[in-house]
Amino acid sequence: MASLPALTELTDEIFAPYGKVIHHKGLGKRHYFETDFSEEVAGAHVKTWVSRIMAPLRRDETLTCMERHPHTDQMFAPLSGQRFLVMVCDDRDGQPAPDTLRAFCAPSGTGVLFHRNVWHAGMRTFDAPAEFIVTMKTGLPDDDVFATLETPIPLAPYVDDMTIEVL
Repeated sequence: MASLPALTELTDEIFAPYGKVIHHKGLGKRHYFETDFSEEVAGAHVKTWVSRIMAPLRRDETLTCMERHPHTDQMFAPLSGQRFLVMVCDDRDGQPAPDTLRAFCAPSGTGVLFHRNVWHAGMRTFDAPAEFIVTMKTGLPDDDVFATLETPIPLAPYVDDMTIEVL
């Protein structure tokens, strides 16, 4: 059975195997970052939308499902500055491996870009309401792959204790 990992600081280096942390770096007006949205996939088109989350993470919530996107990166960029929970895990034989679960707190003003095929949890925020710009390719039958976890993982400790482990 998977246990709930410590909530870890979201840094470029630690998150690199799963994607990119989106935040401004340096002193220039713009900071560019690479995505795979330009890669041609027949039938798929880049779509961008705004998702709204009305309620913050609750004590009674459990992690029951992970998702991945086989044809595209997926980007979440907060519009309203709320902190949010980022949960990822490794793949094992085409399924999420909950025993490898990692949890990060994305600070205010920070977004994330999940690499293609990375198992991740659906968006949950510590502060609400919240709105995010979401960008990914859509148009194929398997844009979104969902997997139900054998054993739900309680998320209450993240509500009760917002201690963030710095590595």
